[in-house]
Amino acid sequence: MKKIVLFLSLILISLVSKAQEKKKIEADKKTSYMQYAMKHPMHKWDAKSTANKCLIVYNDKTSAIEAVAVLVPVKSFDSGNSNRDSHALEVLEALKFPNVTFSASDIQEANNQLTIKGNLTFHGVTKPVELKAKKTASGNILKIEGKFDINMKDYGIEPPGLLGVRADEKINLSFNMVFNL
Repeated sequence: MKKIVLFLSLILISLVSKAQEKKKIEADKKTSYMQYAMKHPMHKWDAKSTANKCLIVYNDKTSAIEAVAVLVPVKSFDSGNSNRDSHALEVLEALKFPNVTFSASDIQEANNQLTIKGNLTFHGVTKPVELKAKKTASGNILKIEGKFDINMKDYGIEPPGLLGVRADEKINLSFNMVFNL
């Protein structure tokens, strides 16, 4: 009987320690951001959001990010020009599609470079995307930063126009997420 109790105790300890190896961590909202940049033949602009919510599943034992989920309210992007931001909300139909989301559980790491394969949902359309990111750790701070491009037309969005000329279809997205381990 003592051997069974000891065996079950060891299994329980093993399961508890495995569960403690992985934890969900939310990005620090004060230092993390998402940003987009766009071009029109007459000018370029960018807009930044610090209202995003980003969660990772982090494995303490392997120092690996095993999953990520991001939610960014469309209305949270600020370009510094309220007229432009209002027009963007119209073009993106923000009342109908209020959030941009990304989720991934296929994350590969080599030399602090991440390849993240997941699904991006934008304007009600979900598409697989692959993005590259850099992982930097210093003390208890983990930073993930990267860039990727999407095409608005792939997500059913007609690029906004000015004086009868449309902006470039491509949106450059960048992110900088900071986690306190």
